[in-house]
Amino acid sequence: MSFDIGFIFQVVVKLIPYIPITIYMAFVSLIIGGLLGLVIALVRHYKVPVLSQLFTIMITILKGVPLILVFLLIFMVTSQNFNRVAKALGWHMHYGDLPMSLLAIIGLSLMAMVGLSEAFRGAFESVKTVQFDAARSLGMTNLQTIRRVLIPQAFPVALPMIINMLINLIKGTAIASLISVVEIFSTATQAASSNYKYFEAYIAAAIIYWLMTIVIERAAVLLEGRMDKKTRRA
Repeated sequence: MSFDIGFIFQVVVKLIPYIPITIYMAFVSLIIGGLLGLVIALVRHYKVPVLSQLFTIMITILKGVPLILVFLLIFMVTSQNFNRVAKALGWHMHYGDLPMSLLAIIGLSLMAMVGLSEAFRGAFESVKTVQFDAARSLGMTNLQTIRRVLIPQAFPVALPMIINMLINLIKGTAIASLISVVEIFSTATQAASSNYKYFEAYIAAAIIYWLMTIVIERAAVLLEGRMDKKTRRA
């Protein structure tokens, strides 16, 4: 079978309407995972008794679990137990009412939480001890120090890793096709199912992912440039 360049462009056109759902899942997962990762990083940075050890064990375990396995576990646990839990809680909904994109977001959020907790923890270590001493000398509480000193100085350090995580989440949405989420990769597969031109269809999907990555990287460069200017002024 000959290589069909025209079919690539046909599939690209079909994939464009599914870009928003991919971006939506990635951004929501980044926000949820980022917030959870920030809390975990703060707990580990300040060595909160018990919680710090528990979070360390949890992150170590999740690091070693492939994303595809996380998706399948969430799917299996939810499909087998959701109806029973919903009935016990008095919810008037069933497993079939759940949007599959929600399960995908849960899995992607766990991935983001693990990666960003480590990114934030490393960024916190870059803040010099003298900054904390100065905050204490001004009478700041730990919460004020976190809000006014630690996070503002650590965020620019963590930004490249946050952007990299967003790109990984966008690519990770392709695995959501395993739990029946209709997004870019699954649509490309469906487009090729009638003529078996899977190679061309997957090239079309790769083009879409590549273009989204370029846009995000360019936006990140502009954001980093602005933050550098603000830092120099400060």
